[in-house]
Amino acid sequence: MEQSALGYVALFRVIRRLSRKFEGSNPTWVKRARNPEDLIKIKPNEIDDAISKEQLFVADRLATAPVRAKPSLLLTASAMEIPLLDNSVDAVLTSPPYLTRIDYAVAYARELAILGIDIDSDRSLRRALMGTTLTRPTQVETYDHLSEVSRDLLKKVAGHESKASSSYYLKQARQYLCDLARGLQEITRVSKPGAHMMLVVQDSYYKDIPVPLAEICIAESRLRGWELVGREAFPVKRTLTAVNTPARAYKKGEVAETVVKFRSVRNG
Repeated sequence: MEQSALGYVALFRVIRRLSRKFEGSNPTWVKRARNPEDLIKIKPNEIDDAISKEQLFVADRLATAPVRAKPSLLLTASAMEIPLLDNSVDAVLTSPPYLTRIDYAVAYARELAILGIDIDSDRSLRRALMGTTLTRPTQVETYDHLSEVSRDLLKKVAGHESKASSSYYLKQARQYLCDLARGLQEITRVSKPGAHMMLVVQDSYYKDIPVPLAEICIAESRLRGWELVGREAFPVKRTLTAVNTPARAYKKGEVAETVVKFRSVRNG
């Protein structure tokens, strides 16, 4: 298993390097070859050598890592359906996707292609991801379970004067917030009373509307029986909004990445 993972990581690194020309000013958006002459051509022995070098590089880094006393168990699942028992987790450390319109399926399209997933021919994975720019037209959303902070943001987005604010962008924001709430609800289910949770989140902007993600997470967590223990903010000097030319037309303030700490105060 470890050798297989090492091979995949090495291959991911090689493909990233070889396909760098398809990266635009937005590092999370990967272009595709439109013409045969745009395709990357490389000899089999050259790619074999590149993969071997990357495997050695990654293996050398792993060799310096501390030895774990107990093996790790990796589960692949949706945050909406965590395959763990109720009240079974002592601590949670997570960094949910930010409300920055980063399409993570596109950002990792090359790695997904290596795993046999073409996000253009099959959009199911991309559509299911939290933070996706694709909306789910068949999904019926209810918002009674959202905090007042979340609902206030939705009102501001809906009332913005820019085009499609009250339609597409509102749907995308509502979908994100509902996904966030569902994820926190599931984390609450699997966490023991008295468990600790730590979130790493980053504020952002929709046009000139602040998106206070730390405050949103605090409000949503409190609704689900979590007590705020502490928070520490770190200023972010450069955000992805800076590479979006139309977005620069709107006045924005500083944003921060925040570590938010909670303790479960529910009775189980």
